[in-house]
Amino acid sequence: MNFLIELLGTFLEIMSLTFFLIAFLGMKFRRVKKQMLVLSLIGTMLILLLKLTTNLDPGITFLCSFLILFILANLILKISFAASFISIVLGLCILLLGELLSILFLGNIIDTIKLLEADSFEKILIALPHISLINLIGFLFFKYNLSFIPWDMVYKEKDNSFYKNYGQKYMVLTCITMILIIIVAFTISYNLFYLQQINSSLLFVTIVSTIYLLVFSQIVLKNESEKLEQLLEKQHEVEIKTYFQVIKSQRHDFVHHLSTLYGLIAQKKFQDTEEYIEELIEDVRGINEVIPIHHPAISAILLTLQQQARGKNIDMSIIVKDSLVNIPCKVTDINRVLGNLISNAIDALANEKDQKKWIEVLIEFENSSNEYIFTVTNSGEIDTQVATKLFENQITTKSNNHEGIGLITTKRIMEKYEGLIYLETTSSTTTFIARIPALERNKAI
Repeated sequence: MNFLIELLGTFLEIMSLTFFLIAFLGMKFRRVKKQMLVLSLIGTMLILLLKLTTNLDPGITFLCSFLILFILANLILKISFAASFISIVLGLCILLLGELLSILFLGNIIDTIKLLEADSFEKILIALPHISLINLIGFLFFKYNLSFIPWDMVYKEKDNSFYKNYGQKYMVLTCITMILIIIVAFTISYNLFYLQQINSSLLFVTIVSTIYLLVFSQIVLKNESEKLEQLLEKQHEVEIKTYFQVIKSQRHDFVHHLSTLYGLIAQKKFQDTEEYIEELIEDVRGINEVIPIHHPAISAILLTLQQQARGKNIDMSIIVKDSLVNIPCKVTDINRVLGNLISNAIDALANEKDQKKWIEVLIEFENSSNEYIFTVTNSGEIDTQVATKLFENQITTKSNNHEGIGLITTKRIMEKYEGLIYLETTSSTTTFIARIPALERNKAI
């Protein structure tokens, strides 16, 4: 009987802790619910095995349980050590606070110490308040989108130079939270299980540490997230300037083109004149394909990548069937998706010896599925073994010490907006398709 009670109580606590972790980190619940169940089951078995096979001090057992959950969260949910540590520590503090408060209040009604030692399912009553508390807080995080933790910090994807700016503050936060959790764990263990009493100082330490972890950590992370956003906006300004500089340069070149045409016509070289005009039309068509997009920063990156492709003897066409004026995404995220997919296509073709190398970018809105669709197709076939692992961490087909994070970053962005990215291949083409639902604006932001 006691084993079943311990099994049920432990499972409920770990399941609730995992639910809070997912909510606190701003992850999509429907995408990780299977991992949540696996983590809860494995965590329950390991912690019960620890309790049944050892006779450690309750405080040491608590810290070992924390270590088990910390490692499982990192491995099963595939999140960074920092994200796993902070969320597990905070969740445990909330559980401890809830347990402490429930014992204090229930102590006015029943003999809680006696109930803790009893071999009865009524023992679960003591666990219900703190399990309910952490689930309520997790639900509030989901409901009101309270998490400000940058997702690239959650998954530890060092695809930009901003990640290193988080390190110092997160390290300080990590050290402080570790000290607080040790104080709370040993204080509760000593008072509750040895002295069988709870004093006001214990309540004060628990409440202060939990409030600190819940509020201060989010303030720090929100501040860092805002700094990241400002830096990305500066990048947009650079991209827009590049866009207009290219146009200005091409307009300046147009004067020279007119002079050339005048000279050819004056010499009555009509065949050469016709060929020259056809080349000019191709260049102008490329610009006109980019201009219909509502956001200048997106036009800028497309035009810049098109110029890069042409510099490597790759014919890149851009077909725009929707201006993206109502797409429910940040411009930074759209640019990262398009930039990663097109850059990968350019890199894949750069060293190819085929005379006809081409890339086609299609931007459209599909009414039947109510989705925005980005399609990037390039000539050439991708290796089958590589294709099956493209969306895994650190997988790359590039040389020069590329880290292989572009596609996994793109996948994370698509998940952020409840979208999907997948690969289609033929014997002569490789196509990446990214589909983003037309959700209410900013719903996923």
